[in-house]
Amino acid sequence: MRFRDIEKHIVLGSRYLSFAAVMGSLAGSVLMFFLGLFNIYRAFAEGLQVPTNEEDDTGFGSEAVISVIEGLDRFLIAIVLLYFAYGVYSLFLHPNSTQRELALPEWLKVKQIGQLKQVVAEVIIVVLFVLFLRVALQAFHSPNATLEWNQLATLLVLPVSVFLLACALWMVQLHPKSTSDKDDTRQDDG
Repeated sequence: MRFRDIEKHIVLGSRYLSFAAVMGSLAGSVLMFFLGLFNIYRAFAEGLQVPTNEEDDTGFGSEAVISVIEGLDRFLIAIVLLYFAYGVYSLFLHPNSTQRELALPEWLKVKQIGQLKQVVAEVIIVVLFVLFLRVALQAFHSPNATLEWNQLATLLVLPVSVFLLACALWMVQLHPKSTSDKDDTRQDDG
């Protein structure tokens, strides 16, 4: 066997290392689904409790709202992990298979690694937004809440970082529009 053939087998065989990423993403997705369900369960448990005194009545249900928002955030992360697992699977483990052979729905078809990067970047922005919403709800939980400097700094830093990350994602355009869209508009002009 020639050295080139050995080299080719090693390089082509190394793509199976991405199976660990697929399995890890699937396991993480299952975990996030269970954590999201737990948050929804906790929201019901907290939301259905009747306040025992007048002080609790002012923030009635706000802990349930926070739990539901956190649950939705975890569901979103679970779905993104599924998307990532399917994307890595189709890009690395079965790159020569047609999309029809893999029988994936249209929204799961990944043609390049940039799509996966963009989805992960977008979910980071959404997670930071949910974190900001949770911090804001907790800060203003009671009517006579006083904001301390560290809470105020957290409230100001999170929206600014979400905005800067969104601008960076827009400027980088990890997954740009296809060139066929641009060609169609040029033909319409001509």
